Amino acid sequence: MVTQVSTGDGPVAASGVRGPRRGLVLGGGGMLGAAWTVGALCAVEEATGWRPGDAEVILGTSAGAILGSLLAAGVGPAQLRDHQRGLPVTEGPLAGVEFDYDTAVGGALPPRPGARIGSPGLLRNAVRHPRDYPFLTMVSAMVPPGRGSVAPVGDLVRATADEDGWPAGSPLRVVAVDYRNGRRVVFGDLGAPPAAVAEAVMASCAIPGWFAPAEVAGARYVDGGCWSATNADLMGGRDLDEVYVLAPMALRLHPEGRTEPARGMAAALREWKDRDRPRGVLAQLVSRYRRTVTRQLLREARELRAAGVRVQLLAPTLADLAVMGPNLMDPARRPQVLETALLTSRAALAAVR
Repeated sequence: MVTQVSTGDGPVAASGVRGPRRGLVLGGGGMLGAAWTVGALCAVEEATGWRPGDAEVILGTSAGAILGSLLAAGVGPAQLRDHQRGLPVTEGPLAGVEFDYDTAVGGALPPRPGARIGSPGLLRNAVRHPRDYPFLTMVSAMVPPGRGSVAPVGDLVRATADEDGWPAGSPLRVVAVDYRNGRRVVFGDLGAPPAAVAEAVMASCAIPGWFAPAEVAGARYVDGGCWSATNADLMGGRDLDEVYVLAPMALRLHPEGRTEPARGMAAALREWKDRDRPRGVLAQLVSRYRRTVTRQLLREARELRAAGVRVQLLAPTLADLAVMGPNLMDPARRPQVLETALLTSRAALAAVR
C-alpha cells in the first residue's frame, strides 16, 4: 500500500471553488520510482479532483523531474499512465510521442564506469568542509564517471515542450547538483544558470557512476538525488498553503498514515526494519537507503510545517516494495509497479479522507 501523511487540514477540491495554493514535489527513484509516481499521481487526481499539473510550483528531482516536466507541459496523469502502459495517447503533448521505457536508458544495469574519480574538485571541498554536504553528495565525488546516456530522456522532454528555453511563467523547478562544487541548483528559479527544460531534466537524472554528467551552460551536473531524494525543503518561502510530496524512495511508517507516531520516529523505523527483511546485499543497501531518505524527508517536512505549510506525503509500503525489488532500474517490474501503485494509492487516500 501507499501512505499519505497529513499535517493540517485536508485538501480542498471542488469545481469552481477556489482552493489553497498548492505545490507538488516529485522525488527520484529510478525507472520503477517513476512508474510508482505515475500511479500515485492518478490516485491523487481521482481522490481530490485536483489536477497535479495545476500546481503553483512543481519541483522535480531525477525521475521526478521527467514527470514534472511532462505535467508542466500539459500532460495529465491518465495520459502518463497510458503512455507507461504502451497505449496510444491521442491528445495533448504526448500524442504520437514514442518512448521505450524498458530500453531507453540502457536497461537494468549500467555500462562499466570510467577508471577515475568523478569530481576531484568536489572531493576536495567535501574533505575540507564535510558538514556542508550530505553524505551522498560526498560519495558521488568519488564514484567513477558513468558512461550511460540520458539523451533519450532529453528527447522525450523536447518532444513535449513548446520551446527550447524555459517557458515564461512555468511552474516547473528542477533540482540538480553542480558536480564541480557539490552545490544544489534549482533550474527555473531566479538566479539559476540558463537552461532549456530538457537540459535541466537530463542534469537532474545523471546518476553518478551510471550516467555521464550532463553539461549545462558550460558546467557539469549530476542527479539532484545526490543532495536529497525529494528536496522538499526547497518549497519553503514560495507562498504555498499546501504541498503534496510523492516520495518513491521513502517509507510508510505507520498503518494509519502517520509518519511520526507518538512513540517516535526512531521506534517506527525499527518497526520497519523488523518487518522489512531484505535478502541479498543490494536489497539490504536499498532498505537502509530508504530509511535514510525517510529521515531526511521528515526533516524537510518539519521545516515546511514550521513555516505554516500543510504537507501531504505519499510513499510506498511493503506491498509496493515487494513488487519493486531492490533494482529500481529493472524494466521487467515496471508494469506491475504501476498497476500496484494505482491500487494501493487509491486505498491509502480513501482511508485518509
